[in-house]
Amino acid sequence: MLLMTLIPLRELVTAISVSVLLQLGVSVPASMTVPVPPIPTTPGTAMPYDVFHDDFDTPVTERWRHVSSSTPERVTQRTVGSRSVVALAPEGNLESLQAIPYEVGMTYRVSASIRMPGRPGTHPAFWMRSVDDDRIGEIDVVESWGHHRECGVQLAFYWRYEPARGERVCREDKYPHRMDRWREYAAEFTYMAPGRDPGAHMAAPTRFFVDGRQTWSTDHSPVAAELLRLQHKRNCPPEQQPSCGTTAPAPDMLVDWVRVEAIGRQPTGGPAELLSPRSNPDGTVELQAPDPETGYASLRSQVPLPLPPGEWHYASGDFDGDLVTDLYAVTEAGDGVASVRVLDGSSDFQRFLSHDTIVGGGLDLDAVEVLTGDFDANGRDDLYLVGSDGLASTAARILDATTGFQTELFVGQTAAPLLDPDDWDVTTGDVDGNGRDDLYVVDRDAGGTTALHVLDAVSGFSSFLVRTTTASPPLDPIGWDTVTGDHDGDGRDDLALVQRDDGGVTSLHVLSAASGFSAYSLETRTALTTTLDPAWSRVGS
Repeated sequence: MLLMTLIPLRELVTAISVSVLLQLGVSVPASMTVPVPPIPTTPGTAMPYDVFHDDFDTPVTERWRHVSSSTPERVTQRTVGSRSVVALAPEGNLESLQAIPYEVGMTYRVSASIRMPGRPGTHPAFWMRSVDDDRIGEIDVVESWGHHRECGVQLAFYWRYEPARGERVCREDKYPHRMDRWREYAAEFTYMAPGRDPGAHMAAPTRFFVDGRQTWSTDHSPVAAELLRLQHKRNCPPEQQPSCGTTAPAPDMLVDWVRVEAIGRQPTGGPAELLSPRSNPDGTVELQAPDPETGYASLRSQVPLPLPPGEWHYASGDFDGDLVTDLYAVTEAGDGVASVRVLDGSSDFQRFLSHDTIVGGGLDLDAVEVLTGDFDANGRDDLYLVGSDGLASTAARILDATTGFQTELFVGQTAAPLLDPDDWDVTTGDVDGNGRDDLYVVDRDAGGTTALHVLDAVSGFSSFLVRTTTASPPLDPIGWDTVTGDHDGDGRDDLALVQRDDGGVTSLHVLSAASGFSAYSLETRTALTTTLDPAWSRVGS
């Protein structure tokens, strides 16, 4: 997600307010050296493992609260055979006290052992919903209507209520006729960052099960479904809820246990993208973009950009969470002020997602690297401005994409010293698969090789996740640049080296994160011609 301008490529001078950074009181770090051996990291917890598990052998109020029309007398605990169960009478409604701490890219199985009422008149449900009412997310794992003539068993995935958006199906034919016996109901999904568009189609579907048999799937993944719900409602029109005009007794909904398990991890990124703007003599800008799906052998886009003439700084990333790479264009708009425009990748960069957004704070675009990355793991790429702190260290300022770059997610020194732009390169990427983009600091010549130092986003870039030499020889600052991307789908961003002139074309050399950056996973010539001409600016994600 690095701006790759050719001339001048990397003048890392004062970019952040020095007065702010001095108040941080962080000491100036020493020069970086490369330790051995390399440190390739990968999530190490064995799966599956429990994230939440309640057998209801302790008071229900330790993990659940009453909501809506629910009252303590509507929810009781008892022993049924050898089972300690919670019994929900009609209008019993429980919600988990704590939000489930989902991790971006992790696949979860949410399940419960339930015995439904044996006759119609109520519809028990096991479902999930979002913590934030303004950020709707709901998954109905099972909702039984007691063989209702219109829909006996309903499953649903909503991401908006007004107007309603989502999917809802009736699947009575896929469920046992006798739901008044103990059954296990479950849903499996890959949790996506809360800034993602839940309407976007995902490679990892959300799947629904009864007793281990799949009953339905939808190619969407939730971004907000952190609270668990156990609910037993009467069948009646909404205006007659909650009592439906009667207090007649009805069978209880019995729940033996509820469990949330982490069962796997899915990649949330993709291969590096080389969005390549070129300035024409008349001031217009054309974009060329090789297609990663063809191994960069063909152009996915070759279009004029709707940008006015100007001195633009480019970066690429996913601004709106739709899993499509957008183009960030930044230019000066006055003394210490910049204008940010984001062109929508899903419109082939012809529509603006953010137009003429003003960013201030004493910003000097000639003094920073303009990068993008997801700092807060919400699925939307923020604006990273990386430069000198005015002393002897490298500093970063990160502006939140969610607020249109109007708020700062981070301002501070990093553990990296001041970097000579002829010797060092900086880009962003997620090296440990936690959904947060770290800083990749590349030493172009570390004693006859290229070295990589990765600063941890979680630590505020105050500590290193990786410090290692790589398989690459030294890199000429004019002929090479660096980007990142997850080329093998393991959830960690590899280091991609861009050779601007490889016999008349631009080529890509990918160092695998899985190998500790000690081996190439891909070396290929792309559909781009040589991009040494200063008219080219290349952007990688």
